[in-house]
Formats: sequence, structure tokens, C-alpha cells
Amino acid sequence: MTTSRNHINRRRFIKLGATASGVAVAGCGADGGARASAGDLKVGRRKLGGTGLQVSEITFGGDGPENPELLMAALDLGINTVWTSPEYRDGRAQESVGRAIRAAGRRRDEMVMFTGMELMKITSKQSVLDTIDGSLRRLGTDHLEIFAVFQLHSPRDLRIDALHEAIDEAKRAGKVGNLGLTGHSGGMEACLEAAIDDGRFDVFCIRYDFVSYPDQGRILRRAAEKGIGTMVFKVNAGNRQRELEDLTSSGRHFNQAAVKWALTNPDVASVCIRITNFDQLREFAAAVGTDLEASEIAMLRRYADEMYDKYCRFCSSCETSCPYQVAVADVMRYAMYFKYYGREKDAMDLYASLPQGCSAAKCDACVGSCEAACPFGRAVRAELVEAHDLLSFSRALSVPGQTKMTKLKPGSENLV
Repeated sequence: MTTSRNHINRRRFIKLGATASGVAVAGCGADGGARASAGDLKVGRRKLGGTGLQVSEITFGGDGPENPELLMAALDLGINTVWTSPEYRDGRAQESVGRAIRAAGRRRDEMVMFTGMELMKITSKQSVLDTIDGSLRRLGTDHLEIFAVFQLHSPRDLRIDALHEAIDEAKRAGKVGNLGLTGHSGGMEACLEAAIDDGRFDVFCIRYDFVSYPDQGRILRRAAEKGIGTMVFKVNAGNRQRELEDLTSSGRHFNQAAVKWALTNPDVASVCIRITNFDQLREFAAAVGTDLEASEIAMLRRYADEMYDKYCRFCSSCETSCPYQVAVADVMRYAMYFKYYGREKDAMDLYASLPQGCSAAKCDACVGSCEAACPFGRAVRAELVEAHDLLSFSRALSVPGQTKMTKLKPGSENLV
């Protein structure tokens, strides 16, 4: 690995990555240090910055429950916070959440509804107001506790007058309580710093893991001091645990440990998890009711160490060195969905939607300037070539007779 000042010392990075919350995780608890028994499940709640909201340590996320009883069961376990989007299943996800809200009746007052819209779809103040009204209609409610702008990339994305004018109007009308932001691009740390200074954002919902960005803990502490609440997603650092022999006997156990790790940070209020069935619901509820154990800490540290030069942080550091303007971070993210999240069709469809010229089609013949620019010493060019081979079969979409793939909607990739 190069000794450039831009490259983070491996040993120092792993140490920071394992304790990015500012909590010495080795002291979080010894084996068996449970806070709640599995037979008495109740998910705890935390204050979300200065919003006045109490959110559950687990946020119910995903494409919306096909069975409203799943969301009702989550509410019974203390999970009061729900992440959804008008983009998920073309609005049908919100409609399914709406059915659960109607079934909850007066318990709607216990719930914290989090939704929003994609940055690129903000074309005017009215486009934001229409999105808010559409979400309210599908959810069957008259107010949203949090409305966020999705897929931010740089500080300039924070300063969209149409967004802020619409949110001010929606707040005055009682339709929206708090403004949030979300994203996981390479520019997110700069976005967060700028949003703290901006003063108009109440909630962050960001990618956060034990491998990437050791400075995130400091940023979240600064946000908390300004009254900004933080929710997190993608805490499992790429979901590649199955590549490591004997790391764990269950992939779910690894994900549970990652969720527990995130919650060791007192500035993290909730972890967004894609919940699809009752067993998963109970297992995550049981996990957050226990302390992070020494064996789990060792497992996460081993993963962080062995994945150091393999896991793409989507930091975009290498993109400026690319002579072909390849969207490296996006390509790597789509390859991750394909290889490690079982979302092959979604990933291929997203790859096909990249702007012309931004794919990895030319990487096979390139000298690989991206590798020299990677702060983590990754084999970027080889991974881009592999990603193109995996994802470029999406051209089959245009072949007559092929079944059209369902596109992964913006934001749904954010969840554990």
C-alpha cells in the first residue's frame, strides 16, 4: 500500500473503526451481559436530537409489509418508527403501511413516520408539496413526523430553495414535523458538516459502519450538540461475512452484532432494518435487548481487518483519476447488491440506468489509475471489470420476450 498522506494507516483505522462511536467497545459488556431476556422482548427508545420524538432503537424499514400484522407485531414490541418512501413499489409500500396504520387506530399517536423524496425529483416547491400530500394520502394520516430529501451528494444539494420553502409551508400547515436528509455517497461527511452549519435540518439518516469513516463519530457528536438527531443504516459494512470461514455460524448473528455495535454510540438513536418476517422481527428485537458481547466485538474486528482492502466505502476518492468518468462508487454499490444482498435483477437494472459513459465498460482496457488513488489499497480496476461482467447482462431487458425487472427504488438499498 502506498505511504501517501491520503492513505489511512491500517492499524489506526481499524482501531478507530471499531470504536467510532467514542465508546470503548471492549468495555460494552462481557459474554452473557444481557439487559433483557428473550422471553420479555421490548425494544428500547431513544430521544431523537431536539425533535421531541422518542424513536425505537430499531426502525421498521423496507418496501412495506405485505401483511399489516407484521407492522402491528413490531409496534407491540416497541418498534414505533417506520421508514418508507413513495418510490418503494411505486407507492404500494406506503399503501401497505397505511393499512397497518388504519388497523392501529389510536396507536398512530405512538408512531413516528419517516418518508421523503429523491433529490432529483425536486423540480419546484409544488413538486415537494405534491409529494408530501401523496404520501399522506397513501399512508392514511394527516401528518409526517419526518420528511427527508434522499440521495444527497454534496453540500450544494442542501441549498435548494424550493425544498425549504415547501417544508416551511408544510410545517405551518401541520403536515410535516421535521426535515431530514439521507444518503451514502462519498460526499456525505461534507454534507453532514454543511447541514450542521446550515441549521435547517433536524434529522440525519446515514450509512454508518465499523469499517468506514472513522471521523463520523465526531461529526455525529457535533450534530447532537446542535440538536440534530441521527438514525443510521447499512451498519453491516457490505454484508460479506460469508466470505470469512468460521466467522459466524449464522449470517443473521453477524448483522445483529453490527446493529448492536451501532447502538453503542449514544448519538445514534435508531438503526433502520429491512424487516420482512416475524422471525427476523423477534431476533433483532432480542438482539438489541442485550449488550454487545466480547465475542461479537472480536468478530466485528476480524471482519474489519480482513475486509480493509476489499470493502468499497463508496468514498469516490478514485473517481477524479478516471480518464473515462466511470461512476465508480455507484458501480461498486450495484455490484454489492448483486453479490451480497441477493438483489441481482435490481442491481442490473440500476446499472443499466447509469448515464451514458458512466459504466465500467472501458475498464478492461484501462491501466487502472483508480487503484493508485484508492485510500484503502483496493484492487479497484479488477473489481470494476468483474462488476461490468456481472451487471451488463441487464441489456437483456431490451430483448423481446424478456420479463422486465423491478427496479430497486431509491432508498430501499439503505437498509440492513
